[in-house]
Amino acid sequence: MNRLSLCGLALFATMLSTNTFAQGERKVLLVGIDGVQFEKLQTLNTPNFDRLYVEQAYTGGIDGAESQQSTYSGPGWSTILTGVWANKHQVTSNSSGLANSAFPSLFKRIKEADSNHWVGSIVNWSPINTQFFTQDLSNADLIQSGLSDDQVTAQAVARINSGIADFLFLHLDEPDHAGHSYCFGSAYNNSITDSDARLGQLLDAVDARNALGENWLVLVTTDHGRDTLGCNHGAQTSNEKTIFIASNQMLNLEHSEKVTDISNTDFNGIYGHSAQTAIAPTVLRHLGITLDSNWMLDGTPMIGTTGVRKLLPGNSSTAEWYAQSPGQVSVYRNGVLVDSVDALSRAWQDLSDFHGTADYVLVQDQTPVAIRRSRLDITAALDWNVSRAYYFRDDSQYVRYNKTSDSADSGYPLEVSDNTWPGLGSYASQIVAAFKASSSKGYFFLADGRYLRYDLNSDSVDSGYPKDVNNSSWPGLAPYATQIRAALKWPNSKVYFFLADGSYLRYDMNNDSLDGGYPKPINNSTWPGMADYAMDITAAHQWNSSRAYIFLSNQRYLRYSISGDQVDSGYPRAINGNTWPGLMNP
Repeated sequence: MNRLSLCGLALFATMLSTNTFAQGERKVLLVGIDGVQFEKLQTLNTPNFDRLYVEQAYTGGIDGAESQQSTYSGPGWSTILTGVWANKHQVTSNSSGLANSAFPSLFKRIKEADSNHWVGSIVNWSPINTQFFTQDLSNADLIQSGLSDDQVTAQAVARINSGIADFLFLHLDEPDHAGHSYCFGSAYNNSITDSDARLGQLLDAVDARNALGENWLVLVTTDHGRDTLGCNHGAQTSNEKTIFIASNQMLNLEHSEKVTDISNTDFNGIYGHSAQTAIAPTVLRHLGITLDSNWMLDGTPMIGTTGVRKLLPGNSSTAEWYAQSPGQVSVYRNGVLVDSVDALSRAWQDLSDFHGTADYVLVQDQTPVAIRRSRLDITAALDWNVSRAYYFRDDSQYVRYNKTSDSADSGYPLEVSDNTWPGLGSYASQIVAAFKASSSKGYFFLADGRYLRYDLNSDSVDSGYPKDVNNSSWPGLAPYATQIRAALKWPNSKVYFFLADGSYLRYDMNNDSLDGGYPKPINNSTWPGMADYAMDITAAHQWNSSRAYIFLSNQRYLRYSISGDQVDSGYPRAINGNTWPGLMNP
């Protein structure tokens, strides 16, 4: 299917490195065909796809990392149109609202670069135009939504033939509809061959314009793959993450070469292919729009110089990449130059004490590519009811966590303020521990040795607080007030306080006093499995009567069996999009 040969690659190497294409007026047609399984596409007779250079690519971000996103249409099309993953554009599901305006789509970026550019979006699936990018399309020249695939194609051909279009995005939906309705089978196969026929009409129109001296780049892609039966999608599996990017022009090695020499070889080495994020910077560069490092685009352009390739989060480093030749790579954190390294180092670690969400941009050969990393710790946890808990972070933000769905609620994190937590706002940066004492009361402990009592019914700090932790308010706890790092309510009257020096206290709420014989060291006799992490504890939470979670520094956690009184095997684990969905969202 792919007409790119090794011989052709060698012949065009110089052209690609200098981004030299036909000199006609540059235009782009971006065609999205929803829900096409790449492996199925390869087995069918598709003469019009055969006119293109078709290569495998991936969606869904990096599994388990900050960029992980669901393989649904909303996140997929938003990534295609913005060049960033969902942790930036914030379209995390098909029901999400407006995309994050800090990361505009191609519709807005192209208009901002030149208001005279003609920009249009013609879609079958309306939310692209009416839900996610309504604001970005406010200055577009053409917006059509809810059309059939045949209507989308006819409208697009008319605009191409007219010569007015500079950037035209199309969304066709028939394969996704067939998959959801019938799974894999003849109906699904027919939907792809029908889409191929529509693609032929579009390519014929483009070829006619190119014959007149215009320079059209046609990119064809899909938003996600499908599960093994072809019925659904959304998860992080190889089938669902696999997509394709096809082009009418030969692109650079980022498009055509699968890199195997990378540390993350998950999903049969899928991250060695180009990413869905590569499409937007490719469109911009073809149109002559300079890629700005402040845009923090996550994708490597498939036209011209590639800069850093295969930029991925490292296991023990901030970022890793692929390189074969030396060259200077400038590293920016949140817009500030923090380092310069040789490309052949292929990894970089932020050794500063920075905490929070960091946007790193690596620039080589005037080509920027970005990665977002979180350096956050959970500082406190407060159980609210059977289905909801609150987690407080060291960036003075909190997350409401749905224990039933096991994911953060949408719209979080939020700032800890007197609007979100009445009476707590002034102490947001000082919170070091919390626990729910009863159905109506919770306690927050502060770094300076004070505490607040929170009323869960009125949803506010009780009057008269904060107070000092002393022998009147917490008998026996006073000498340790400034050493508290976490509090864990047990399913009885006991509360365990973990201290900065690796020891712990047991407090009896019924007797309102510290139990005798404490503090004790955290070791494998007192807390089996926790000895190695005694100094790393940052927060604790009783999830239910049989399970607790102990949060550690550097975004790790332990799962503790209350019934078995020991750390479960296989821990600690990283806090990421798989283990705690949304907990570390920026």
